[in-house]
Amino acid sequence: MRKDLPPVDFEKLGFKCGLEIHQQLDTEKKLFCHCPVGLRHDPPDATILRHMRPTLSELGEYDGTALMEFKTKKQVIYQLNRGSTCTYEMDDTPPFEINQQALDIAIELAMLLHCSIVDEIHISRKQYLDGSIPTGFQRTVVVGVEGWVPYKDRKIRIVQICLEEDACREISDIGHTITFKADRLSTPLVEVITYPDMLNPDEAMEVNEIIGRMLKASGKVRRGIGSVRQDVNVSINGGTRVEIKGVAKTGYVRDLTYIEALRQKALLDIRDTIKSRGISRKSLVLTKHDLTSILSSTESLSIRTALNSGGSVKCAKLTGFAGLLKYPVQPGKTFSSEFAGRIRVIACLDKMPNIFHSDAQDESELTQDEWTQIKEITDCKLTDVVIVVWGADDDVETALEEIKFRALDAIRGVPNETRQDIGNGITDFERILPGPDRMYPDTDLPPIPISKERLDRIESNLPERSWDTEQRWRELGIRDDIIKPLVISDRKNVFDRIISTCEVDPNEVGAVITQTIKSLRRKGFNTSRITDNDLVDLFAAYSNKKFTREAIPMLLTEFCKSSNPKDIADIIGKHDFSPVSEDQLRIIINDEIAKTSEKHFATDSQRAEYVMGRIRQQLLGKVSGKDLRSAIEKQLLQ
Repeated sequence: MRKDLPPVDFEKLGFKCGLEIHQQLDTEKKLFCHCPVGLRHDPPDATILRHMRPTLSELGEYDGTALMEFKTKKQVIYQLNRGSTCTYEMDDTPPFEINQQALDIAIELAMLLHCSIVDEIHISRKQYLDGSIPTGFQRTVVVGVEGWVPYKDRKIRIVQICLEEDACREISDIGHTITFKADRLSTPLVEVITYPDMLNPDEAMEVNEIIGRMLKASGKVRRGIGSVRQDVNVSINGGTRVEIKGVAKTGYVRDLTYIEALRQKALLDIRDTIKSRGISRKSLVLTKHDLTSILSSTESLSIRTALNSGGSVKCAKLTGFAGLLKYPVQPGKTFSSEFAGRIRVIACLDKMPNIFHSDAQDESELTQDEWTQIKEITDCKLTDVVIVVWGADDDVETALEEIKFRALDAIRGVPNETRQDIGNGITDFERILPGPDRMYPDTDLPPIPISKERLDRIESNLPERSWDTEQRWRELGIRDDIIKPLVISDRKNVFDRIISTCEVDPNEVGAVITQTIKSLRRKGFNTSRITDNDLVDLFAAYSNKKFTREAIPMLLTEFCKSSNPKDIADIIGKHDFSPVSEDQLRIIINDEIAKTSEKHFATDSQRAEYVMGRIRQQLLGKVSGKDLRSAIEKQLLQ
């Protein structure tokens, strides 16, 4: 997390944040077809080219996001692999019946989140004109409503939990061509939507973590990179809801929401300055000028490249906007980045920089003489600003339109938009925030009643909620650094079994499960060979003082390395862990201390550490590290 952010009174700022957590479900098949779930990394067997167009909603209206995406004039390429994609995903056949396994899991997760389950499933279509879904819409169903999760001394309310199909994976997005891989398409996922109950960035991050742990602890969701994505919705007093899309990790939520709150405050300050200058949406003056001829000999590499490709260079003058484009809105970002972001996405002028402006002449590639000519042609006063843009002629015209639209939004304050995480807590424009017109009923599939028998069956098999498990473990004195990874581990049940049947320290058992086994796996050992019964036998022997705690990593390592051990007892039986007597231990320690007489140590503690290192391996499993250190220190003091 960033340490350079200024202190903020988020209560005074009126900070509010809601979460949308998308988690893939661990099913064998996709949601509306029989294709298997799983990513493909082999070359595609075929590609399809398509163009997206908006459609009217049931009320005869277009969604603003759909219109924006249409303006980009994107060519959408889909990479297809046999066995992972069928004609349903390409919108060439109707959907199959909904995946019942996925529906059961979604109902279970909704119950765990204290939601009321709907009586009947109704499938809806949600428009997606960015090309990530070939049909142009995502099929989604509401499963549960009005739930909650505990957080400190209050409840965070949940609006609803939905079951829906995932979109394609984006491979590249360059200019007017975007490429997707269709393997992920239609993978079942749940979307958990909260109310804006988080009142500062730390709360947003912590609640996101609580919900994420609950989903993982269920054992019914997919794990690994790309299996979960968060959207965060942020607003402050005087601002409006802004969605930050596709946050990959919980740890990013805090900085992203923190900086978004600062960005909205900066945009409101800019709005107030604009109004103080007497500029309104009705009185806004923007004039356009063609600069191609006067910059035909420019040495600017960016503009030169565009002109050599047959493009043009033009500008827009915003009357009364002088100085505003250099106003800071995010760390390292000025208000000019708001214009550049819109132009990058909508005009597809994505090679940066894509604008120069007169508020930062020294930071552009244009000379002072060129700026003088531009100001003369545009009749730019000290109170005005000029924004220069270049590229293919149609794209430049689109860019000039977006400059006007963004200036109009600046007069309003904070525009409704979706933004993308570009790293280090910074965001950039992605699209206009979708409205309610993007949702409409699906007519291909009938409603699905949810029977009482089905609900009873699922409820009777509900696992313990993760926060209840955590609290139970906390009362046993288990450390939080063990609880958090343990509650989402697939070995949490054997942990409970071990601590209920063996006289062992629960923290030691938890450390082996969450740290030792994980370390062995990272070293390349096949830890899946370690069964739950092996762990029970291991700790049963340990609780009977057959060996000390220090021997456990060695025993598990040897078990994983062995070619064909029957069980962990075979490995334990190969070693002599009979404890050494106090007299034997004293002799061994004295012998090693004597060997250090010619060595210089700054402190007795360093000498004790050296001696302990020399003895530990030869007495591994026969004496605990704590007892060995105590005996060494006692001998050194004599």
